[in-house]
Amino acid sequence: MPRRPASRCTACGARRDSSGRCPTCQPARTRTSGQKRADWRWVYDDKRWAPLRDQVLSEEALCRAGCGRPPTVVDHIRPHRGDEQLAFDRANLQAMCKPCHDSKTAVETGFAGHGMRRLTTTTVTLVCGPPCSGKTTYVRDRAEPGDLVVDWDALAQALGSPHPWDHPAPLTPFIAEARDAVTARLGRSHGVERAWLIATAPRNADRQRLAPAGATVVVLATDEDECVRRARQDSRPAGTIEAIESWWRIHRADQH
Repeated sequence: MPRRPASRCTACGARRDSSGRCPTCQPARTRTSGQKRADWRWVYDDKRWAPLRDQVLSEEALCRAGCGRPPTVVDHIRPHRGDEQLAFDRANLQAMCKPCHDSKTAVETGFAGHGMRRLTTTTVTLVCGPPCSGKTTYVRDRAEPGDLVVDWDALAQALGSPHPWDHPAPLTPFIAEARDAVTARLGRSHGVERAWLIATAPRNADRQRLAPAGATVVVLATDEDECVRRARQDSRPAGTIEAIESWWRIHRADQH
């Protein structure tokens, strides 16, 4: 049987070997990628990192992803990529459990598994705001058939919550993991053209954690009094008004 002619390397034009690799360029590319990762590792060997890591883990008792597990990893909300200011800024750090941290990393890098293709075409929009700000309505009015919609309340009901808004506390870690798993899945090849993520996320750091790289972030800062009016009109569960007030209190503080 005739053998297929050897192809040529797109980088240097040399013929590739039987494995499809160029003997000259492939090792160079591997070394370059590894060297970049090595350039970032100095942060974790720096004498400032260990006490800062201990501080974050002592200040935050639960995983910031909302899964309910105790944290074991200190995450950079914005990837530092060797940037000293981002690496040691306490405001850029959060405590997470390893599974949630791995999911976040998969979204940031664009890979949700070994050897998966990077996602570059999906339009992702994160819609945030206090309870009763109109997030679900905003997405409903703009989403088209076939769009992916990740909504905490809808996930809660799918996982067994008997109420549209008042969800049993034991379901919280399962809802959070379902949300994070779907968000991480966006980093792998699929046919979804547009995705919508709905969350409260009063802090900029929360939005950076939840939004995949390149996502559009929409903050529905509906007036606090209007949110309270809607909560009363819709007979929202006890605690909704307090949650609205808390969102605005955190959001205002985060702007300064």
